[in-house]
Amino acid sequence: MKPFRLPKIITVSMCLVMIFSCVSKKKYNQLTKKYNSLDSSYNILNGRYGNLSAKNSAEEQMSQAELQKLYDQLKTKVADLEASNKRVLDLQAAILKQKKAQQDLLEKVKNALLGFNASELTAEIRSDGKVYVSLSEKLLFKSGSYKVDAKGKEALKKLADVLLNQPNIDITIEGHTDTIPLKKGEFLKDNLDLSVMRATSIERILSDEYGVRAQQMYASGRGEYFPVAPNRTEDGRSRNRRTEIILSPKISELFKIVEQN
Repeated sequence: MKPFRLPKIITVSMCLVMIFSCVSKKKYNQLTKKYNSLDSSYNILNGRYGNLSAKNSAEEQMSQAELQKLYDQLKTKVADLEASNKRVLDLQAAILKQKKAQQDLLEKVKNALLGFNASELTAEIRSDGKVYVSLSEKLLFKSGSYKVDAKGKEALKKLADVLLNQPNIDITIEGHTDTIPLKKGEFLKDNLDLSVMRATSIERILSDEYGVRAQQMYASGRGEYFPVAPNRTEDGRSRNRRTEIILSPKISELFKIVEQN
């Protein structure tokens, strides 16, 4: 609170009355000189006080502005955090949905192929999250041939019945062989050729005879280069002579969330 001050004119008048009634002219001049000096000091101090008040007010305003800026930054951070948290939750939900779709697909495939034993075919979800249907050579082909046998067609028909109701999956057909060299013929030069022809034969049957969309499928031959067992034994070589039909539910929903992030 500012100290109470008498108006300057009243102060001066009182001083003059006191001076004329109580002191001599010499004393009066001395007092007048001292008063003028004090008055000058007062004006200087009063000016400084005004400057300090203005400075304090400016500093207070600056502090308020800084606080508002920090508050706005905090609001932005909180909003960003909430948005990021929502994206994480959306991604988790999409992943769970994807896993459920894969598990459902596996169950449908297994149910469709119940009549075949494990030495003829297997169906499983592997670490990459895809459903692998592995069909043995003895189920599909005669040795060195890429023409699908009747029992192999039966298995492919049952698998196609599942795939026809799964428009949102990608289908990769991979042919695999063992390491025993293929006897060269007019069309096939080696095991790689044989694996390619077997894969494309299956793709054509699924598409041309059973109606699976060709746009969903991709056929490739891997030859002897991706064995699942050692080729030193007949059992190992038998396991390597296989065709894998790989079913991959499309992950466009996951891609969208990742792109947004």
